[in-house]
Amino acid sequence: MHNFIYRFITGLFLGSLFWLAFAWLPPVYFSIILFLILLQIILFEWKRLFNVSKPIFWVLMPIYPILPFTLLIIMNQDLVYRELLFFLFVLVFSFDTGSYIVGSLIGKHKIAPSISPGKTSEGLIGGYIFAIIGFKLMLWEQGIAKKLPFILWFSLVLCALSLAGDLFESWLKRRAQIKDSGNILPGHGGFLDRFDGIMFVVFFFYYYRDFLIKVFDIIP
Repeated sequence: MHNFIYRFITGLFLGSLFWLAFAWLPPVYFSIILFLILLQIILFEWKRLFNVSKPIFWVLMPIYPILPFTLLIIMNQDLVYRELLFFLFVLVFSFDTGSYIVGSLIGKHKIAPSISPGKTSEGLIGGYIFAIIGFKLMLWEQGIAKKLPFILWFSLVLCALSLAGDLFESWLKRRAQIKDSGNILPGHGGFLDRFDGIMFVVFFFYYYRDFLIKVFDIIP
């Protein structure tokens, strides 16, 4: 329980800093933050997953993590597409938060014990419910009216992609026989541990960005 409280408080603090940076800093400064996070991952966390002398270290790195962060920066630098990042962050963070809280409190049925022992079906359901609530509140705050079936299906797609990103990064860590990608974030490991879901979801948002700005009534 002590670890749960500590991680929840530090997560709330770190998440608040991230939101303040995104909401209040000029886009270029937030892009610099994203670049510095990527640099931290490449210089200090990536080499914990792969031996620098192995070809996979250099082959995979441009696709993951460099490309996802590049897409985040590109979208952040465009005033229209930047609005989509708000939806992306809310949905992924809501899913992650709900999955952790519900999974820690009542999670019993593990879904991938050999890859990510902490993931449970109860946690996933909780994360999905949190994502729906977060998405609904976000739409209400933005004055966007969407029917419940759309909210349910869109949240489901994003939660599935976020889960895939989480499991992929967990698989990389199990392969390297480490618990966390780093220790720079107290109670949360490394930046790769916190951005794994976002790094998968951003591909969806970037590919469908022109469609999504119409769906969410974002004015170019």
